[in-house]
Amino acid sequence: MVSGGIDIVGTAFQPIVEISSGRVVAHEALSRFADGDGTVTPDVAFSEAYASGRIESVDADCLERAVDEAGSFGGRDAHELFLNVEPPTLWRRELPAALRHGLPVTIEITERALGQDTGRLLGAIRRLRELGHAIAVDDLGAEPATLALLPLIAPDVIKLDMGLIRQQPDRHAARIMTAIADYAGRSEALVLAEGIENERHEVMARALGATLGQGWHYGRPAPASAAAPVATSREERTEWRAQVSRSAAAAAAVDTSATPFELVAAAIEPRRAERGLLLQVSRFLEERAAAGGDTAVLLATFQRDANVTPGTRARYEWLVDRGCLLTVFTVGESAGLPAPAQNRVIADDDRLAAEWDVIVLTADHAAALTAREVGPSEHPGSEYDFVLTTDRELVTRAARALLTSGRG
Repeated sequence: MVSGGIDIVGTAFQPIVEISSGRVVAHEALSRFADGDGTVTPDVAFSEAYASGRIESVDADCLERAVDEAGSFGGRDAHELFLNVEPPTLWRRELPAALRHGLPVTIEITERALGQDTGRLLGAIRRLRELGHAIAVDDLGAEPATLALLPLIAPDVIKLDMGLIRQQPDRHAARIMTAIADYAGRSEALVLAEGIENERHEVMARALGATLGQGWHYGRPAPASAAAPVATSREERTEWRAQVSRSAAAAAAVDTSATPFELVAAAIEPRRAERGLLLQVSRFLEERAAAGGDTAVLLATFQRDANVTPGTRARYEWLVDRGCLLTVFTVGESAGLPAPAQNRVIADDDRLAAEWDVIVLTADHAAALTAREVGPSEHPGSEYDFVLTTDRELVTRAARALLTSGRG
């Protein structure tokens, strides 16, 4: 029982196909709900589950039913089942049994999980990858935050929002197309377009870079007993499994023991500069984040509470208003920036407490300034060993290390 008379009544499975051949390569599990008056949409059911405080148990029941019913397909291979997982389930110390046992699946990270607590999300993704699961980002294009977090989440599958497929081409579609081309080209992630209902939608999906499709054009959701079977040979299924999980090992390899400065300085020889110069570099990176708008991630660490000046606070609140995903790390006390900014506290004895980090990631730009004070003092002319880099891979690794610092 969900709540308010709503109950889970089963699972439907919609085929995911290879667009070029029409072959079914996987299925997405879609939970079905009803009350005394008939069918209830998933949005209504999950909203009720959240409101009643039962979302974790409801989500666990949905996952268990989906995995059990998918077992009737017979011969199902790893990652051929796509499952949506709610944020509170991801945050649990112990994942539901359906995700801890049996064949690895492809976990769809929903828009509800994005922007809540980026570090927590990355930690959850790492745990899922350790269990062999692949990661898909759902509804790319529906929320700008998805674009901003793409390099950090490092998904194996990118699912395009159906609005991109059905709307008239515009600058937003061009923006998504460019971001996909950049990320997929570097990562070899698969691009899946959902909501394809006709040939015109399929043409648009191909133009946006999709090689996989989902929608009524290929098949409607159906019970396991009536769902279209995976129509690939054992060799082709092995190839699919390797392709969908190709980036998993690399994405999971985050050294959470290293700080951004330690990680970047191991690759690039640090230089030395006075505080005044680095302040100007920091401001410039903030401007780059502002230019990225709602596709920007900005991470900043502060060695002292006093460094979060009224001017800094005003600039950061302005960045958040522009849609920037901001996480601020301060020593001792929270910076107290208003949501949706994320505030993290650094312990006095944490190695991060000695660092000055400013990291910016946008759809088309990456930069990191990371520094450590030489002989720490309160003197405004103090010197720092620093590294400034625009190497996207290195910046992304530094961002992941910072966001997952202190998280298991």
